[in-house]
Amino acid sequence: MDISRLITLKKIVAEAIALSGSPKSRFYLMFQTLINGVTDLNLFSGSAVKRELLDMDANYVIDIPGDCLSIISIGIPINGKNWLFSEDSELLAISSDDGDWTDAVDEFSTSGYGVRGNKNTDYFKIDWENNRVVFNSPEKRSNVIFTFISSGVDLTAETEVPLTSKAVLVSWILWKEALYNSKTYYNRTEILRVDYERELNKFRELRMPSIEEIQNTIRKSYRQGPKR
Repeated sequence: MDISRLITLKKIVAEAIALSGSPKSRFYLMFQTLINGVTDLNLFSGSAVKRELLDMDANYVIDIPGDCLSIISIGIPINGKNWLFSEDSELLAISSDDGDWTDAVDEFSTSGYGVRGNKNTDYFKIDWENNRVVFNSPEKRSNVIFTFISSGVDLTAETEVPLTSKAVLVSWILWKEALYNSKTYYNRTEILRVDYERELNKFRELRMPSIEEIQNTIRKSYRQGPKR
């Protein structure tokens, strides 16, 4: 990784302090504002995608990571590829305390995606209330690849973020500082809001996929069925 393309959160706050002319004593308040900005950016712009390999327990359940804001995909590693599960909202979200639910498990689903003409028989249900994901496919597949957008709750002053996000995060801090300062004129606050939205749009454009990437994604969605 090219570390020159990264910047610490401490340096971002320092730049915001310099641009706003605020006293250094506001560092920690502005740092908290920055954390909120990073979380907002991760959630709505998907700038902190994480992938973890998680183990199913005996009840075919995994716990959702504490820093998960939004789930992107859930799959299993087969021959070096990530084969995705499908979500089924009608799947029973059960636990060992709910009695004998042996029939709720689809024993035939262990044969997996594609072996019956691309019919996916591996499903999951997100149980947000209990912070877990329940599966119907089990025994042979104890590991799942969990891809999600992280909130970055473990952020510290030394945490590094992509340099491309610096401008939007600095503009976020300046806007929020003005917004919550009763002495700031409304016109000034609006100018800073517009500046933030401009930087956010520029950041999103940088992350937009190319035509080739879109085409490759479409091609990957088509898989040839087995010959009979």
